[in-house]
Amino acid sequence: MKRVALSLLLALACAPQKAAEKPAQQPPKPAPSAAPDLEAFRKQRPEAGKPGSFQYPTPTAIELPNGFRVLYVRRPGRVVSLTLVVRHGASSVPEGKSGLAGLVARMLGESTRQRPAMALAEAVESLGTTLGTAAGRDDSRVSMTVLPADFEPALRLLGEVVMEPAFAPRDFERVKNEWLDGVRAERQDPQRLAALTAVRALNGPVLGAPVNGSLSHVKRLGVADLKDFHARAYTPDNSSLIVVGEVEEAAVRAEVTRLFGTWRGKNGIAPLTPPAVQKPTKTRILIVDRPDAVQTAISAVQSFPKRSEPGHEAREILITAVGGLFTSRLNTNLREEHAFTYGAFAHSQEARYLGTLVVGTSVRTPVTAQALSEIRSELEAVRGREPVTEQELGRSRADLVFSLGATLEHPNRIAGTLSTLVIDSLPLDYYTRFASEIAAVSPTQVSDAARLLVPESLLVVLVGDQKQFLPELTKAGFATEPAAPELTD
Repeated sequence: MKRVALSLLLALACAPQKAAEKPAQQPPKPAPSAAPDLEAFRKQRPEAGKPGSFQYPTPTAIELPNGFRVLYVRRPGRVVSLTLVVRHGASSVPEGKSGLAGLVARMLGESTRQRPAMALAEAVESLGTTLGTAAGRDDSRVSMTVLPADFEPALRLLGEVVMEPAFAPRDFERVKNEWLDGVRAERQDPQRLAALTAVRALNGPVLGAPVNGSLSHVKRLGVADLKDFHARAYTPDNSSLIVVGEVEEAAVRAEVTRLFGTWRGKNGIAPLTPPAVQKPTKTRILIVDRPDAVQTAISAVQSFPKRSEPGHEAREILITAVGGLFTSRLNTNLREEHAFTYGAFAHSQEARYLGTLVVGTSVRTPVTAQALSEIRSELEAVRGREPVTEQELGRSRADLVFSLGATLEHPNRIAGTLSTLVIDSLPLDYYTRFASEIAAVSPTQVSDAARLLVPESLLVVLVGDQKQFLPELTKAGFATEPAAPELTD
């Protein structure tokens, strides 16, 4: 058996062997691909989309026989905005009684002849709203925002507040003390103080007086002053109601006629004769000394056209490019290029009787003189050697138009915009046409508006530590004088 097994093993060892089969060739594995760049979109600035468009509503006007007017806009929504506008404000008060229009408006929300203070507050709260009152340079207003179901009781309460104020002496003493505290606080803000002082120095004791009043003037006001102003200014022929929201026109017409149709009275305030426009021949600098202040508040003003003068839209574009945007010339110069300030601005106050251009900023104290020189340089440049560019025109137009469009988000913002139709006696479709009016302004018209700038003869107020900036101002050739006490009162 052993021999047989050995023979078998030898036979197997000598047998021819088959060649080993080669494994099938596999395709090469692809090289690992790079991970996608999720931030690639940041490497190329996206192209601007097509400009949006919107249609601003034109209000429907309803006029009552007594002269009371309603501007109505039907607007889908869950609330209704009511704003009553009176075409008299701070510019309608006598000299020496600044703050009177604002105090009258404030007192309307305190009590009525039918409801003492607590009862009026409860009536307002029962409607789930607040009562807003305010006065401006050319207007006074009272406003509420309520549910459509509360339109009638809200309108009734609004009429009671406007037509039947109590002007209770006890309420007035408390409100006047609060008001005086607000005026004092206003004087502690350097930028605000600079602007108030500059406008008063430029425009005089009536049209330049602070809307909230001077301390000495407010202290002298009494209940009799409030009643007299209310009787002469708050009259149906001088007032308009703006209604915006989901309410039927027929309901507006019926309720307004019922609640305001019996309102009696005639406007008792004569139009003001504005003073002659000041035309200084050189820069005038007034100083309000604030020892150890680390910044200087600068307010530079000049006379400007009033609202009713032609060219308003061109002036708006100009001032937006100069100081109304973050990319404006003043902000780019003083903030971005020189790091003098956190921001600089310019705006025009175009009122019923006169206009004022205001340039404002707060800068590091050591660079006060340089900053003032740069402000004058920018105004000089846009007036002549460097007119507003097409790019600046585009940005200014876009800001003016689309900031108007943003007011469509809420009825009370629409009502606020439409209030200017009443205050400035504008056509009802003014804001409906606004975008096309702005688009139609030519570069030549903007350049013409720029010629109104007078950088060589600004009236400037500086609020800060004069011992730090006065030597540099003198070296730069600026003459200075202390601001008179009555300008900062």
